[in-house]
Amino acid sequence: MLIDGQFIAISEAQYDHARKQLELPSDFHLVEATALLHHDTGNGIAHIPLPAGFVVAAFEDRQGHRRYGVVTLTPQPQ
Repeated sequence: MLIDGQFIAISEAQYDHARKQLELPSDFHLVEATALLHHDTGNGIAHIPLPAGFVVAAFEDRQGHRRYGVVTLTPQPQ
């Protein structure tokens, strides 16, 4: 997957963990991610770098509905 122009390999466990952090059903798929949070302050856009390991992720279902959230791509130990 491309994250901020860099190819990042994401395992199935990382993918599932990211989806579960947002409490999304299994029909949602990760379609975009960025390590920059873009916030409209009313006076312009602030670009806020997230801590290492965190991304703003966009998940989409088959009907095109999107859900966004900040997740970590590191799976938790079982």
